[in-house]
Amino acid sequence: MFQNKFFFILLIIVVITVSLLMVSCDQNATSGEPKISISEEEWDFGRIKEDERPEHVFTIKNTGGEELLINRVRAACGCTATMLSSDHILPGKTAELKATFNPSGYEGNVKKAIYIESNDSESSKIKIDIIADVETIPAPKAFLSNAQWDFELISRGDTPKFDFSIENKGELELIIEKIDASESIMNSVKLPLTILPTEKEEIVFTFDSNKYDIGEVRESIRISCNDPRRKIFSLRVSGYIKEKEEPTVSIFPTLAEFKLSSDLNDGVVQKISVQNSGDKSIKIISVNTSADYIMPLTTEVKIAANEKENIQFVLLRENLKDKNTNKNEEDFLYLTLAIPIEIIE
Repeated sequence: MFQNKFFFILLIIVVITVSLLMVSCDQNATSGEPKISISEEEWDFGRIKEDERPEHVFTIKNTGGEELLINRVRAACGCTATMLSSDHILPGKTAELKATFNPSGYEGNVKKAIYIESNDSESSKIKIDIIADVETIPAPKAFLSNAQWDFELISRGDTPKFDFSIENKGELELIIEKIDASESIMNSVKLPLTILPTEKEEIVFTFDSNKYDIGEVRESIRISCNDPRRKIFSLRVSGYIKEKEEPTVSIFPTLAEFKLSSDLNDGVVQKISVQNSGDKSIKIISVNTSADYIMPLTTEVKIAANEKENIQFVLLRENLKDKNTNKNEEDFLYLTLAIPIEIIE
């Protein structure tokens, strides 16, 4: 009987001791600083299609003894969206972090990171990864040869052109549905325009400066298509329009002097300069004189915009012997300038 009582008392002592030890361990586990714990450090969505939007919920637990503060959750890519149920987590409690992945534009194996910053002194910044094997869906894919057209400096009335190409790098037909631009920007495209896979189409845009004010130009051309990734493309147009300068011709000198004291045996050479200060080329279609003792070395001259050309003449000594030396008699050099005619309806 005494022996049974002894074992019973001993059993009670053992149970109380174990209970006290368990309470002490639990208190130690929940004491001290906050500590973050994540349910998974990596999540694999497996094989998904490009138009899917898979989600996964990570569990964040505070295994420390003080409140865990989630200061920031940041996805390394805009393709990953995150939503945290709470940024204050009490000891022993949890919060949910939902991650949504948008695989549009990706193909094959993809790995993206999410960073979590907290007041855990030992793990203030931790990283979790989401991975997926993305399967693309057959679709048209538009590729533009250029996204900007800068025609720089033009004169009012000029109509510069811009060659522009759209290529279909997808697997299905690309359809250009609409081209939006101001009335000063024109094109000859017949819509809708269909572009087969691997092919491209050239589009010529023309800017009519007559429909725009003098000064800086900032426009955009919006192109709408059936590319599911980018349904609208923009082409920026820029430049500057100045007042139109009419062609101006100046001649120097206005008196051609031939010095007979020259040592040249065959003749005396003189030149005059013709300056074109306009923004379009001009053409002198004939050069002649009123005297047979003066011979031009050229009969036709084309002068580019803002350029100068020299026209040379030779005084023939042999022919000069028969000239009447009357002081009142004048001879001239004649230049015939061709001016184009433009009829505007």
